[in-house]
Amino acid sequence: MTTEQPATKKQFIASAVCPACEAMDTIRMWTVDGTQFRDCIRCGFADSLNEFGQSVPLELPTRVNQDKPKVKKAAKPMQFFPNPKLKKQNDD
Repeated sequence: MTTEQPATKKQFIASAVCPACEAMDTIRMWTVDGTQFRDCIRCGFADSLNEFGQSVPLELPTRVNQDKPKVKKAAKPMQFFPNPKLKKQNDD
């Protein structure tokens, strides 16, 4: 006996704008096990929504998955030497 999952019904959301390509009426939405999913048929953008309707990031930003900060080049102090040829002349 084979148990088949019923096909998930995906619905287009009227006047919804894709957050990636900003195309209107290309977002479809569906629910699987209480989690809402959405995707764009034009650009392929896809994400899931939490119970408050907020977009859930795929991975939380951590030190490991972010780019390394740019290393600043070490500044070298400048030293000015007096030029003996440019002595002030006294007006005595």
